[in-house]
Amino acid sequence: MKTVGPDAETTEIAAATPNARRAVRADIQGLRALAVVAVILNHVIGWPAGGFAGVDVFFVISGFLITGLIVRDLDANGRVSLRRFYGKRLRRILPAAVTVLVATSVAAWFLFNRPRAVATLWDAVYSFFFVSNWHFAAEGTDYFHATDAVSPLQHFWSLSVEEQFYLVWPWLLVILLFVTAKLVRTRARRLLIVGAVVAVVIAVSFAFALWETAANPTVAYFSTFSRAWELGAGALLAVAAPLFAKLPIAVRFVLGWLGLAGVVWSFFVVSSETPFPGPWAALPVAATALVVVAGIGGPQRYLFPLHNPVSVFLGDISYSLYLWHFPILVFLLMLMPQQTQTVTLIILGLTLAVSMVSYFLVEQPIHRSPWLQRVGSQESDAEARRDARRDAWQSWRDRFSAQFILSSLGLVVIVVAVVVTAQVTVRGGPSAAGPGGGAPAAAPADGAAAAPVNPEDQLQADLAAAASATEWPGNLSPSLDDAISHTSDRNPAKKCFDIGSTPDFGSCTWGDGNAPNHLYLVGDSTALAYAPAFKALAESSGGQWKITTIGLYGCRFTDVLMQNDGAGVMDACPQRKDDIAREIAANAPQLVVVSNAFALGKSADGRALSTTDIVASTGAEVAQYGAAGRVVYLAPPPLGASLGQCYSPVSSPQSCNVGVDQAWQDFLAATTAAASATGDHVVSSLPFSCANGVCPAFAGTLPTKYDTVHMTPEYSAHIAPALRWEFAAQGLM
Repeated sequence: MKTVGPDAETTEIAAATPNARRAVRADIQGLRALAVVAVILNHVIGWPAGGFAGVDVFFVISGFLITGLIVRDLDANGRVSLRRFYGKRLRRILPAAVTVLVATSVAAWFLFNRPRAVATLWDAVYSFFFVSNWHFAAEGTDYFHATDAVSPLQHFWSLSVEEQFYLVWPWLLVILLFVTAKLVRTRARRLLIVGAVVAVVIAVSFAFALWETAANPTVAYFSTFSRAWELGAGALLAVAAPLFAKLPIAVRFVLGWLGLAGVVWSFFVVSSETPFPGPWAALPVAATALVVVAGIGGPQRYLFPLHNPVSVFLGDISYSLYLWHFPILVFLLMLMPQQTQTVTLIILGLTLAVSMVSYFLVEQPIHRSPWLQRVGSQESDAEARRDARRDAWQSWRDRFSAQFILSSLGLVVIVVAVVVTAQVTVRGGPSAAGPGGGAPAAAPADGAAAAPVNPEDQLQADLAAAASATEWPGNLSPSLDDAISHTSDRNPAKKCFDIGSTPDFGSCTWGDGNAPNHLYLVGDSTALAYAPAFKALAESSGGQWKITTIGLYGCRFTDVLMQNDGAGVMDACPQRKDDIAREIAANAPQLVVVSNAFALGKSADGRALSTTDIVASTGAEVAQYGAAGRVVYLAPPPLGASLGQCYSPVSSPQSCNVGVDQAWQDFLAATTAAASATGDHVVSSLPFSCANGVCPAFAGTLPTKYDTVHMTPEYSAHIAPALRWEFAAQGLM
């Protein structure tokens, strides 16, 4: 899910002096309202598809306002007070942000499973230091975090980009203005030189955004370097403001409406499939620039969609709206996972209510407080300055005391409503006793021959009991928290599927090295998840089988290289497949088991691949092994619910139950047809993954998966007897 956010700057346009009269540009407030509404609707209901482009609107506004403040401060005072600048930024940004970070962290501790709660605490730390964009970029390119539940603080990435801009840009601008003041005498020429430098920064950053979007779109989306040109566009408008101040009102009228139409249009033209931020962010950036330019010469009262009391008010609270909407969305969908129209209205209503309370209780009062402001004349003695500061704080208390009381009452009402909602929707926590594991097989009568016991029967009984359970069992080992935390760390074959050079085949082989039969298990991370089962098969075979488990997570074993965002996966994939193909062809094993994800994807050149394409491409890759008739295609478990998201102290096992997805069924059918044509074999995963079409998160006392796709190592080893039964049924073992 893409998340975006508004800049945290005000829309003050008067001279940046301590006592300057402040005027607010209503059109910019309206733009901020439009952008934040688009962002919230995009996140809550998925419409408009390009609502996340609101971030670009905010970036342009932020660059324009910050640069304008610095230029005007220099013009008015002959110097720039960076102390006052950063003090104002801290009062404006930090209190509301810290409030959200603390509230979200506390709520996460009580509502999330333990690994997700801890991850949220770390997200809060990164967000507090305004480096969360790099943190989320790194997680987005980490294969083992690709299916993690979304963080309720992911939207802080855009604030991090802006704060990094605030940290660096004022210093660069002051240096530029100082140097140009020494070189040229007139203000116009100084601004011309500064504008030229800013234009170069914009061009370089935009070119970088184009390259990084094509090479690594996840990092490009979060990267400060690929977003700097958007902030720079706003800065250039501020530097060139004198040129636009004299535009005729008719021209400003056309530019304003054209820009507004462009901003709205961008929300519908852009989508998650659009290359972003390069080049498509240029559309909302350019459109926002037109609206900003149109208002430089005076108020745009004719632009009524932006210049009206409702839009201006929403613009005033847009920072709070943005900060609160995403945590509220994530937490409420955990409490009420079925997003009905009523739930959607609750999310939107609670977001508005909490944001208003936050604005009037925290954001506005602290922003207008004497905190971090110099009060009194610098020439006054210490006692006079203390008196002035005491008077300033008293005046502040007198101004906001009634507002504090009313806002606090509103907060109490909201807390009571949320607590009542939580009590109604919580469906039970962990129980001391789990569901039954199925009745044990009856002992044979004396002298009667024991019939072979199908181990799948017990698995089916365990899965059926789990699918009907309404409370989480308390005797799971490992616990679900532990399973989510460790993922594949405890998988004995993990190094055999790591990125890098091809591992030694001997170190990835289990069982008696002199065993007469040899089996290879190869594929992507689904094969890695099956590795503990095959290790158990080898070690329990009585010296009859040795089994080599090797592959590469994220690397589909197809002859067409498929796209994967995992760092280094696509670079290592071709060589790994070639090395494994040569090894298998040289050793001529009795069986080759291939297990790949049952999921659609794209080739390395961006071509969309159908189910038939991928299955055929898998067959072409396997043909290199020279093992026709001795190949087994082992299906992965059907796609499950995200365990990190569906499991929590306030959910029930029913939240994690899923059916067999259609894509899985299509892949199984296509794989079965292709295997029949070559005399190969297919083994379904349904006997040990689902019961009666329902796939639960645990079976008996074992968690089945640690995410949406991969089995836990413990459960994988547990299903080894069932796999042996399936192989024996087809005469393979």
